[in-house]
Formats: sequence, C-alpha cells, structure tokens
Amino acid sequence: MDKPFAATAPKNPLPVLRMIIIGGLVGNVAVNVILQTLIVQALIVPLTIIMVLTLLIAGVCATRWRWAPLLAVLWVVVSVVPGLEPYTYNLTHPTETALFVNTLLGLVLLLIAVVAGVATTIAERRQTAEVRTPGWLRGFLIGTATFVLGASLVAAIPPPNASAGLSAEMLAQLPALVSRRNTFDRTELRARVGETVALRLENSDTQAHYFDIDVFNVHVPMPAGKSALALFTPTTPGTYTFYCHIPGHTEAGMAGTLIVEP
Repeated sequence: MDKPFAATAPKNPLPVLRMIIIGGLVGNVAVNVILQTLIVQALIVPLTIIMVLTLLIAGVCATRWRWAPLLAVLWVVVSVVPGLEPYTYNLTHPTETALFVNTLLGLVLLLIAVVAGVATTIAERRQTAEVRTPGWLRGFLIGTATFVLGASLVAAIPPPNASAGLSAEMLAQLPALVSRRNTFDRTELRARVGETVALRLENSDTQAHYFDIDVFNVHVPMPAGKSALALFTPTTPGTYTFYCHIPGHTEAGMAGTLIVEP
C-alpha cells in the first residue's frame, strides 16, 4: 500500500524588516563598488575591508539571530562616524555630482538599515508573532527616495563656467594644465606680478578635480572630462603651491609649484 503523500510545511520567510536591513547593507556595498570602479578608479583598501565586513553583517542578519539587527545598527555607527571627513566634503560639494550622488545614496541606504534595525530589535523584543512591518515604514522609504532623487537632480545642474564666453578655438590656444589619473601633468607654473594668467584646465579623469591657489583665492572646479578656465592676477612675488583640495587628491600627486617673478 502506498504511503500517503505528506506535504512539507514551508519555512517561515525572512521578516520584511530583516530583508530591508540586508538590502540597505548590501546596497551600500554596491554603491561603494561603483565608487571605486567607476568614479575614483582606484582600490581604497580601508573601504574595501569595511565592505567585506558589511557583507558579513548582512549575512548574520539572515540567520535570524536575535541580536543581529542591533549588531547591524552598531556596525553602521562604528564604520561611518570615524570617517566622516570625506562624507562631509562630498555632501558639501554638490558640483562634484558623481561623488555627491554616490555618497548621498550610500549614506541613505545605511540610514534605512539603521531605522529597520532599530524597528526589528524593538519588535522582536516584544516577541511580536510575525514582526509586522510598521505602517510608517513605507512613507519613510518613499520620503528618503524622493529626497535622494531631488537632491541628485539639483546637483546635476551645471555650475557657471568661466570659459563660457570663450570660443573653443580661443580656449585651445591657452597654455594647458592637464589632470590624468589623479595627477597634474606639470609640477611647475610661472607667472609675473601684475600680469593676468589665463590657464586652460583639462580634466581627462572620470571624477571632478579643483585647481587651487589659496594665497590668490583661486579655486576653480575642473568637471570630469571637460575643460575649464583659470583666470587670476598674481600680486606678490614668491613661490606658492597649486593643488586639488579634494581629500586624497593632493597626496595622489595633484600638486605643484607656482613661481611668481617680479
């Protein structure tokens, strides 16, 4: 006699709140992969280590361990707070659109993971039968998505370009300073006191740079893949430093010497 067919009861699916935590953490890792491969085009070792650990925390959240959501919240705080400087810089320079949008999206994904982690910890502590998804969560997710989209669209508006009044032919005749692979192709520039310097800035990288000379208050953005114009008049003879003020770029080689002769 054949044995009766016994249906196997399906395992309970992972609660939505835990899935949101995992999605926020994994999404942040994906954003940082894009940052290193497409924007800065360089391996950032500390960030890569953080990415690996973030994936491990996401895996722990999938195990249904009771304290995993709280662990995710603590990990986000520990991994973000010590490195606030580049985040602060990127968020306060929306003209560098790629870095701005990448940083904003990465931090928002972590914020979503934190909010979901706190909500999960509270719900599971109360031993809610199904760890119901809070009614406010949908509004929170829609609100954050709308904020990211709006901020990204505003950042995408191109800033005024000092070279807008020059024809391409006139701009091409100016002496050039080229950035390539986070370095300037010239480490020395020369000028004379009282004479206006007109310099064509060529950015061949996929990320934005700046041309900065603090003593003459020169801070010219160099959009990725575009030309810009630096126009200034030295007033004091001496030797000065020109550089890119974006964190890490000076250390990578984006610096040189401006010699101003009497």
